Amino acid sequence: MKNMRNAVLGLAIVMSGSALAGDIENGIMKNAENYYGIEFSNSDLVKQAPEFRETTKQYPRFDVQPMAPATGISYFEFGLVRSQQGGDQTILAGDFSTGSTNHGGSYLFVYAWQVGYGNPNNATMNGLSKSAALREARCGSNLHRCQAGETVTGWLYGWDFTGQSAGQVKASANSVASPFGYWSDSLYIN
Repeated sequence: MKNMRNAVLGLAIVMSGSALAGDIENGIMKNAENYYGIEFSNSDLVKQAPEFRETTKQYPRFDVQPMAPATGISYFEFGLVRSQQGGDQTILAGDFSTGSTNHGGSYLFVYAWQVGYGNPNNATMNGLSKSAALREARCGSNLHRCQAGETVTGWLYGWDFTGQSAGQVKASANSVASPFGYWSDSLYIN
């Protein structure tokens, strides 16, 4: 009886872990409610993630081919810094620092937008290395949260640097499809 219970428990754990992978099939979002529902239950970093990328006036234009095969990374940049002291600060293309806004406090979250398929590497801030605590599939040219049937065009990554208040943050990703390559961004947070 004990072995049967352990087998059922083990199967339940394996099945729940595969739910996210099953929600995206061949680059198409199959079950957005299940995909984002699982993600949102995790942490404040995930719960406070931006809904979509700000207007295209703030970022370089890129072409999205919604029914084309998955492409490699064509865009990777920090897009938002969120902290208790500094609030939300949208990072514009080409910004090298958060300027005079003082960040820090009880939380410090840094988000990066990626168009195309790739794997994020650890981000570093003040010598502290962290893996992305948020890896969220996004759709369309404004990288909004996908609806069922939409083609995944990019990703939103988030890192939790709570405990830090100022310093250089660096993040990167490796493209997994053509064009292959290495993309990175760096930002000084005040």
